[in-house]
Amino acid sequence: MQSADDKDIIIASQAGDQQAMSRLISLHASAVHGFILSMINDRAAVEDIAQETFIRAFLAIGKYEFRAPFRSWLFRIALNQCRDHLRKVKVRSIIHPFKRSADDTEIEYADPGQNALQQLIQDERSRALHAALQRLPESLRQVLVLRDLQEYSYEEIAALLHWRMGTVKSRLFRARKELANRLKPYLEENREKGS
Repeated sequence: MQSADDKDIIIASQAGDQQAMSRLISLHASAVHGFILSMINDRAAVEDIAQETFIRAFLAIGKYEFRAPFRSWLFRIALNQCRDHLRKVKVRSIIHPFKRSADDTEIEYADPGQNALQQLIQDERSRALHAALQRLPESLRQVLVLRDLQEYSYEEIAALLHWRMGTVKSRLFRARKELANRLKPYLEENREKGS
């Protein structure tokens, strides 16, 4: 649900108030960036896709009708931009799992209370999770990201993706099962190292 303040900012944006639109962007930028990164795992493209998302939102803000939360409306635009990006990648015949570079240290924010070994283990787990997530089919990755990472309800996911509730639940079940299968070798390897 939107607060009265959010509604006022949206209405002001629809009236052409540039400061209100800037405020909307700043309120949702972090969530949109995180969502896009979870969907495509291509840090170099995230900023471009996020900018295109906000440009499209700005151009279409007058069409927003308050039927769904603004964040859901914005994520729908971001999802479409991710799909467009992935289609372009396929057209260019760059069909391979997205990987993070070895020097990419922005997987998760470091906890100052962790020692170097703990941070290394956390980063390795995060890389394994993201790599496994990127190998899932898009429809399974979408529902998993929305439910488990973005914490959307089943109803919100169904509305956002234009799926039936049963489809959301069955694809989420399949996504979790496939992700677990893809992570199984990593978990077994680390279990053997630990013993």
